[in-house]
Amino acid sequence: MKKENTGCISLAAKHKINPLYQKKLFGMLLLIIGVFGILVILHRLAHYVYEYDAQFSPIDYGRFNIISYFTVQSNIFVCGYLLTMSAAVFGNKHAQKIAFNPMLGTMVTTYIVLTGLVYCCGIPLGFTPPFKWDNPTHAMSSFIQVFHHMIIPPFMLILWLFPASNKKVSYKSVWLIGIYPLVYSVFSIVRGAVSDPTFYPYPFYQPTFFWEMLLGDRPLNPPLAYLLMLPALIAGIMLFVMVGMIIAFIHNKRRAA
Repeated sequence: MKKENTGCISLAAKHKINPLYQKKLFGMLLLIIGVFGILVILHRLAHYVYEYDAQFSPIDYGRFNIISYFTVQSNIFVCGYLLTMSAAVFGNKHAQKIAFNPMLGTMVTTYIVLTGLVYCCGIPLGFTPPFKWDNPTHAMSSFIQVFHHMIIPPFMLILWLFPASNKKVSYKSVWLIGIYPLVYSVFSIVRGAVSDPTFYPYPFYQPTFFWEMLLGDRPLNPPLAYLLMLPALIAGIMLFVMVGMIIAFIHNKRRAA
């Protein structure tokens, strides 16, 4: 009997592995996308060009500040996940223990799907810079935005429709998905409050954002402003958990029989 990948077959002794994840051609596809994703981020770092923009880029924070964005971090997670999954497909047993863990896949997929959803929702609200294609620098920057927010999220969601194994995701564990965005949010809020020059990766982390939305031009009361942020922060974490529940539900319904 022909075996395309003995590493995956051996793992199947405990959990049934989707035949797709035993095909080296599929592993090569994951490898290419993972490597390309890393190259895109490295290109953005290596060819950083600052252009003043009163609304979206009033201060030059330096090339490495892009790592501060949840978008970039979630895409880094995706690249690592795809590369690990590729190694698992090619039979690396250590990679299989990581890549074929559906809870990890639930986390990565949840983060990147919400990255795409929030970005696309922010376009009509004017929260995201407009795409520019008038020169090579602008075109590459716009392509990176499209790649990170409109290509990778749906790709990961489609990939999730074909679960690697028949191992179920425990719904009780899905709450763990909220830990990373909570830590990220608290760090971003504190960093913005103490940094000089002030930097917030997203406008909703600024204490003035909800203050002006709810109280207009009244004099800012910092303690009250941060208190107004608390319900939104809790709602945001709950959004991650709810989307994680949906992602876990999809896996459990479509997992290998």
